[in-house]
Amino acid sequence: MLVNIILAHRDSIKFMEQQVTLIRKHFKVNDGSQIKIYGYVDGHSINNRKIMFGKWKQLNVEPIQVPDIFNGKSRQNCSASESFGIASQWVYENYIKDNTTDIFVCMENDIFPFKNINIEEYVKDYEICGEVRFNALHLPDRMNHFWQGFIIYNKSLMENSNLWSSLYNSNIKCLYNSNHYWIDTGGESYFWIEKDKKNRKIRQMVTNGNEKYDGFSSLKCTPHNITTDIEHLPQIFRKNYNPRFRVLVYDNCLLHLERMGKENDNEKTLWWNNAYNAILNN
Repeated sequence: MLVNIILAHRDSIKFMEQQVTLIRKHFKVNDGSQIKIYGYVDGHSINNRKIMFGKWKQLNVEPIQVPDIFNGKSRQNCSASESFGIASQWVYENYIKDNTTDIFVCMENDIFPFKNINIEEYVKDYEICGEVRFNALHLPDRMNHFWQGFIIYNKSLMENSNLWSSLYNSNIKCLYNSNHYWIDTGGESYFWIEKDKKNRKIRQMVTNGNEKYDGFSSLKCTPHNITTDIEHLPQIFRKNYNPRFRVLVYDNCLLHLERMGKENDNEKTLWWNNAYNAILNN
């Protein structure tokens, strides 16, 4: 079995080395299987892309040259959400869609494992693992879709691969009436979920502090950002934690720094670097 890890970075080499190091430390596979890591080469300028390409090669990661133009549309003129959806879909169509044997883990640049997780066992018996979202304002139309920040495709089990879409959609039509809605990146995965929905094999990832959340039945979509409720934060992250950091922890094994891939925050960066070193030495 080949487990492919695809890391979505854009315009920056920040977090590349930390993310790759923790993946190699904590992502596990069964005997005889292998892990291969890919990284986006994606950005506004040729110079940024050259820097990213060089860093990936230094880390022994296979670079993926993500194009600026997709289906005739330039991502330079898109919002960040739309651009990310386009990039995710291009990678899906060119690396994942037609594969029928491997596992693919797609991750944003500010998500890090901090405990061992056997990817093969985690996704065993499931087509996809990820966070199922919806907008409660759309109820009773439950427009379920996958958050694109972390998602695992098990291509040996995934049905209807041709229906999958990671795209953002500003005017998506409900399949059961004439209503239309704006849905963020990954919104078009709604159509894959709804196809033969009762037989879908989906493992929902939940956040510490909201473990009872179910994207298919809950009345609110509430991925839980940890603020003053420090009891939901693993001990290794508690030193000098500030409630405004608002990190998320998925299934008690993945940390999402929340917006750190897009924004600079010196205090939060210092806290994270100290936590990262603690993970390495744990």
